[in-house]
Amino acid sequence: MPRKYIRRADARRYKAYSKEKLEECLLTLQNKTMTQREAEKHFNIPRRTIINYIKARRMNVPIRPPGLPLVFDDEEESQFSGCLKLMGTYGFPVSESDFRYIVKAYLDKTGRTVKRFKNNMPGTEWVASFLSRHPDLSRRFAAKIRRARAAITPDILTEYIEYLRKELENVPAANIWNYDETNVTDDPGNKKVIVKRGSKYPELLRNSSKSSISLMFCGSADGELLPPFVVSKSSCLWTTWTEGGPEGTRYSCSQSGWFDMSIFTEWFQSQLLPKLNKIPGKKVIIGDNLSSHISLDVINQCKENNITFLCLPPNSTHLTQPLDVAFFRPLKVAWRSILSEWKSSASGYKNAILPKGIFPQMLKRLVDAITPNSSNNLKAGFTKCGIYPLDVKPLLDRLPHAIDTEAINDSFIQSLEIKRNAWTQGVEASRGRKKLKIIPGKSVADQMLVSPTTGEIEAVPCSSSNIVGVIEAVPSLSSAVIHSDSSETDDHMSLRDSSEGPFSDVENEDPNILNSENLALLPLVKKGGQYVVFKYEGELFPGVITKMNKKGAVISSMKRSLKNWKWPQPKDELFYTWKDVLGGINPPKKIGRREFYSVPEFDQIWGS
Repeated sequence: MPRKYIRRADARRYKAYSKEKLEECLLTLQNKTMTQREAEKHFNIPRRTIINYIKARRMNVPIRPPGLPLVFDDEEESQFSGCLKLMGTYGFPVSESDFRYIVKAYLDKTGRTVKRFKNNMPGTEWVASFLSRHPDLSRRFAAKIRRARAAITPDILTEYIEYLRKELENVPAANIWNYDETNVTDDPGNKKVIVKRGSKYPELLRNSSKSSISLMFCGSADGELLPPFVVSKSSCLWTTWTEGGPEGTRYSCSQSGWFDMSIFTEWFQSQLLPKLNKIPGKKVIIGDNLSSHISLDVINQCKENNITFLCLPPNSTHLTQPLDVAFFRPLKVAWRSILSEWKSSASGYKNAILPKGIFPQMLKRLVDAITPNSSNNLKAGFTKCGIYPLDVKPLLDRLPHAIDTEAINDSFIQSLEIKRNAWTQGVEASRGRKKLKIIPGKSVADQMLVSPTTGEIEAVPCSSSNIVGVIEAVPSLSSAVIHSDSSETDDHMSLRDSSEGPFSDVENEDPNILNSENLALLPLVKKGGQYVVFKYEGELFPGVITKMNKKGAVISSMKRSLKNWKWPQPKDELFYTWKDVLGGINPPKKIGRREFYSVPEFDQIWGS
């Protein structure tokens, strides 16, 4: 449970003075211009503190800072900080919970016991204190990238910049343009709300859908932005879908809702080309190598109008695409704010999805919201991508680089390099599929037999009577594991609805089933670690006592998952009075390899 600290208004703080003020006070006393009591009032420093510092300087001993002593010394904390930076640099950043487990493992390995840590596990408060002592570390959201993107090397980026150097020679910033498409969805995302403490599933009444609308944006290295180009998912376009939008915006539609080659050509001819024809000199447009963006008509028109068409290296847009790097994030943040405001209005409550007729007005609000900073964001994107001014260093700085091996163990670095190389190397080619010879109406298991004469894959009907015969008939399967690691074959899967999937959490099918008075409960011992049944808002839940006092106990509750249970992450711990704790139960039994548990006392009710 979260701790409740209440500081009295008249409570004395540990330290209300700066290091500079303390030095000035000690120098004043050394010059004998003030007495200790006068210095106490003048500098607002306790006299006892002044005396301690004077004695410490005479005896040449250090003064321990106020508060509890640190768990680890400076060298150990420096090692932790270096490891955290290293893991993040190699593409495997450590979460707060992972860091706490790492510290616990370190303490267990060295045979140390820290009393302030429960079971040697540091709390979240210690992590916050650690980060405050190391301002070069911070909590950030990590963006997931594919293995192909992680395989981008400095050589690829250096070669790309050298090619740009030839093409961008003597080309001003106003003649360098970058285009990219994105989409805005009908979902404003989750938001934090204030609800009753202990509410397990707070809900917000708000319509949303998975629909999206595609937008094409294009900007120059000197900060100029073209009007957007809108593509809706539809077979035709209606007049109301084009009214009230930003000035100069054009609209189109496609069956998929994305840009195809014909729409990209239309955008180039109707928006970008007229703009570039007004600019004298050589022009350069930079974009990704998507097949729908490489049109023969576009390339021919580029040649006729002194325009150079350049493609970015494959799988590198997170590093080399200016719009992706510095423009689209503030765009999406502004869009979620505008969409959330509309969802809270009367029109948003009535409509299940965002009507395409309202979208142009909302797009105009979006463009107006990003316009004040759009020029600076575009310039920053071109700079960070090394395009203007042309420099490969901003790109190389964002790749994993060499680490100081003196601060980190060589074996630790080697394991990280092996881990990253395993991710960035090419994946093994998938096995080709073959047609199964199966009798109509029969089912097959995932074990397939290869005929020794034809080499064809023959399916064996799956039943309890022939599975042993299958293994005995084929020696290569006699030592194989019958079930696959990627499938759930434990007995508890028979309790699940196949439409929900193995990880689906659903509401109780019959809430009254847990209110039965026929539970065979054990006597309540009232001690930590005892598994109990408690009542919460009229329903019964199993849990374990973590803390207790005379009035009640803090119980870590389990979460219902169909007819099984599991421990939620993070833990669901709340304080319950003893009258809400009905009695003890046996420890839950783990089912299979998944984190699902069976509670026998509840199984008796469901089985009856």
